[in-house]
Amino acid sequence: MILGFVENKRRFKPERPDPNGSYQKLLLIGLFFILGFALLLFPFGLFLPVSLSVWALLILFLPLLFLGIMLISKLGYVILLAVLFALLSGGVSILFLGDYIGFISGITSIHHLDPTLVEKNSEFKYIFLKDYKINEELGGSFLAPLMVRARGSAKYYGPVLFFKFAPIVSQQNPNKELSLYALCYAEKDKNCEFDPNVAGGVVLKEMIWDSEKRSVKGMIPKENSIFLVWRNGGENEMQKKGLISALSILLLSFIWSIVVLRLRKKF
Repeated sequence: MILGFVENKRRFKPERPDPNGSYQKLLLIGLFFILGFALLLFPFGLFLPVSLSVWALLILFLPLLFLGIMLISKLGYVILLAVLFALLSGGVSILFLGDYIGFISGITSIHHLDPTLVEKNSEFKYIFLKDYKINEELGGSFLAPLMVRARGSAKYYGPVLFFKFAPIVSQQNPNKELSLYALCYAEKDKNCEFDPNVAGGVVLKEMIWDSEKRSVKGMIPKENSIFLVWRNGGENEMQKKGLISALSILLLSFIWSIVVLRLRKKF
């Protein structure tokens, strides 16, 4: 009787769930959040300006957050850490990775363009010229606050900067006036120069400064002009941006893996 009772107790004892399977599921779902959200937001950083991309980040993050909250009962509160990492990876993808991929692939950049063709190719985010000349003697400078954002009639400003600009002409037809300017800027009490080793930069079709200029010197740019931001080391900076963004997403994935591994060892 006693032996039969012991055998029956062992026979009907429920099997314990495999803890390794639950931690593997936690690891994979977290990595899916981090890498998948970065991949989802990649096109926004590639094609849209930062102001619109940030809105896309916030809107698409809400369903991910709700999904993470729903998974708390199955995976624990630690899944919210993966949701946070996904938000960070999405921000990196929008601000840096998409911009870098678009630049090196030629989707958002064009090189060796004649100045006379800039207006027809102004949809590119980055333009680099060939056979051009900057007429600094016909340029000018002024002080103005940096316009950070404009929403309707309301405008938000940053610090006052020194802006310097000069018209760009084609070496093949130097007498033809173009609505194209080289632009550089620096801190209020500093100056900036147009580096001859730089052939272009970011395309600006809207003014980033306030219309009320101070300390104006020289000419005033034409209305509806195109400005190329002249920055020394811009291409090297773009390479660093791409490397840092990719490493940041991999680092977030690695940290998440370490967190899950420590949880597995702890329990």
